[in-house]
Amino acid sequence: MKRIVLILIILATLLGLYMIFGTRGHRYDEFDPEKEGIVDVIVHVDSSVMSNRKESEIRYYSLASSGRIRLTTAFVPDTATTYTVPYGCFESYVDRNKVLNRLDHMALEDEDRNQVPLNETHALIFHRIAELEHDLFGIRFIETGGQIFVFLKLNVNLWTPCCLYWYDCEADALVLLHEWDAEEVVGLRLRNITLAKQNSFD
Repeated sequence: MKRIVLILIILATLLGLYMIFGTRGHRYDEFDPEKEGIVDVIVHVDSSVMSNRKESEIRYYSLASSGRIRLTTAFVPDTATTYTVPYGCFESYVDRNKVLNRLDHMALEDEDRNQVPLNETHALIFHRIAELEHDLFGIRFIETGGQIFVFLKLNVNLWTPCCLYWYDCEADALVLLHEWDAEEVVGLRLRNITLAKQNSFD
């Protein structure tokens, strides 16, 4: 009898997790990208057991403040320079049941894996990234139109949060624009980035 109850509890838990995570990324918002859009993004969507996706695909989104998102038509991304943060720059540790990060060193690599010099803004961003919780991996800086975005993945138990931040240099703050499950940003098109300053979504 105890075994049956345990199995039922496990099944109920799995169903609950599917309802929470399995539908993630399928609810979209209504807004006018011309008036409220911050940035348009192209993402590569990985197949995922938790979200019941069988195949990979490319999606085009418009993002607005407060984490709002909607599908949009295909577009050509702005020219951008992308740098990768090599593994080992951040060291995670546990403190009071939270996974926190410590900045070990700062480094950036270009698309050919050559180290590139960091400027003062890069250094500030590294310190803001170190304030985030959970293990960090797949960190990239995306520079376009005089703006810097940070795309990174978090190591969380049952899903892979993929987060796109914009660095607000005036406030020295990372502004979370959106968080996906296993969707990797591969292109950006700027709209009205100043609207992100009103974003308090995280």
